[in-house]
Amino acid sequence: MTNAAISTDSPLVEDQAVQLRRAIIASTIGTMIEWYDFYIYGIVTGLVFGKLFFPESEPLTGTLQAFGIYAVGFISRPIGAAIFGHYGDRIGRKSTLIATLMLMGIATFLVALVPTYDSIGVWAAVILTFLRFMQGVGVGGEWGGSVLLSMEWCKSYEHRGFVAAWPQFGSPAGFFLANLAVLAFSRMSGEAFLTWGWRIPFLLSLLLVIVGLYIRLGILDTPIFTKLVAEKRIERTPILRVIRTQPKEILLSALVRLGQQAQLNGLILDQRGIRGSCGIRHD
Repeated sequence: MTNAAISTDSPLVEDQAVQLRRAIIASTIGTMIEWYDFYIYGIVTGLVFGKLFFPESEPLTGTLQAFGIYAVGFISRPIGAAIFGHYGDRIGRKSTLIATLMLMGIATFLVALVPTYDSIGVWAAVILTFLRFMQGVGVGGEWGGSVLLSMEWCKSYEHRGFVAAWPQFGSPAGFFLANLAVLAFSRMSGEAFLTWGWRIPFLLSLLLVIVGLYIRLGILDTPIFTKLVAEKRIERTPILRVIRTQPKEILLSALVRLGQQAQLNGLILDQRGIRGSCGIRHD
């Protein structure tokens, strides 16, 4: 990340306003798709994963085991942020954001194809854990990168906050779509929701990723990054420099996010309303 801004007469961008709009749209829609993938897993976890992947456990224990796998996605998010943050600073935001979108989409799509415990035993939970880990890596790299892509296209400091706020809209939008998908396909599949209905929202991720890729392939790398490449000022280890020079900002940002994440995931954990709408009774 750099503190440079684009001058109004920069020769690096012929139509900066158009590219800025494209960057905002690509970042917001891509982030929405990735959060849809991330949240759909959390919603379905409390509804069916305990029954399908931990049937030998007591209902409460099985649900807790399923949410243990759900938590793996949060453990891997900082790893994804470090990996794709590093390469975003090294090779550009566009390439890394395409990679995160594909990683998340493929992992989510594959969740729909995972056999249950009745088919392959404990390996079902192992595969599910690995895919959830990949989801966390993908969304960890996506979130910061999408914000930076939008912000670095802003030609002045005045509107950076407003521009960078748009990708944040992807999170509640993805949460809404995930809930809508579960409710819609639970109604469509009826009693078969536990058999195959829950898999459809995961399969839909592939279509959403295709849309996201189409949009993101049409954007350019930011003028700030292009300028740094031209001046040969690319950092060899950007993540280490940030940790060394801005440890306070990293810690404060993490603490600010803690409260919001706790509240949002509380909504995912408390699924009584969703269970009722899906016709799934409490055990």
